[in-house]
Amino acid sequence: MMEIKQLRIFRTVIEVGSFTGAGEHLGMSQPAISQQIRALEEELGVPLLLRTARSLQLTPAGEMLLNGARQVLEKVEETRRRVEEHARGRAGLVRVGTPEPPCNYLLPEVLVELKRRFPRIDVRVVSGHTAATLGRLTAGELDVALLPLPLDAGKLRVVDVGRDELVAVVPPDHAWTTLPFVTARDFDEESLLVYDRASQITDLTLGFLLADGVFPRIAAEVDHVEALKELARRRLGVAVLPAWAARRELEAGVLAPVRLGPTGLARAWGVLHADLRPYPATLRALVQLLAEALPPLFARAA
Repeated sequence: MMEIKQLRIFRTVIEVGSFTGAGEHLGMSQPAISQQIRALEEELGVPLLLRTARSLQLTPAGEMLLNGARQVLEKVEETRRRVEEHARGRAGLVRVGTPEPPCNYLLPEVLVELKRRFPRIDVRVVSGHTAATLGRLTAGELDVALLPLPLDAGKLRVVDVGRDELVAVVPPDHAWTTLPFVTARDFDEESLLVYDRASQITDLTLGFLLADGVFPRIAAEVDHVEALKELARRRLGVAVLPAWAARRELEAGVLAPVRLGPTGLARAWGVLHADLRPYPATLRALVQLLAEALPPLFARAA
């Protein structure tokens, strides 16, 4: 069977112009070079070279083999370079899973920085609820997941990447904006805009209210954060969101944040991945960047 080594020898013979020169270039003896070329000709059943006293000439079959050999060897060398870069964390594909809000409001800034540092690392992002994302990670469909904690990670590794805070989001002239914080009882007189019920955001919001016996009047349930903010801006009700998901509106002054409870409604975030040995360098590069970039993003929105 034709081997990569034989193709490389054949190409070198033609480029150097002699068996002796090819042997010197490849660190092989002239008889060994001749043997490899002869083996190629015997396998293919056609002569590849016309040998004269002064030169080597390609036969038509030799021309075809040379063209194919160059294409194959270029692809092999490119593949080797890519694998070596992947091993050094400089190239490769990383598959990331996370819920919709961080997918829209946190990851873009992180991924821009990742591409600036590592232009040859490609990223595929899949949004989904925590349970679905955890399932994809466990099944090997993802390399890394950014998820709110706590959760049952099983044998997955968890890297703590900071804490954020859920806040009530209201128009800037709302009566709550004069208060240092609101309690669950303050929601008795307000309608609530509920984010997707499968989200931890909704779990924590309802937990905050029900712990004090408050059963909220739900004005709308929306599974898209942009729509939720627009409804809050139009005074349909109060939305509860992580502050970073409304940073643009808060900075523009079209919405205002209000703390939930005297200490706030905080939660932790983690980056999860399989406990791989060895630890792929591309994965290590992304996890390190997330651990470095996310805490300032959380703090900036607080």
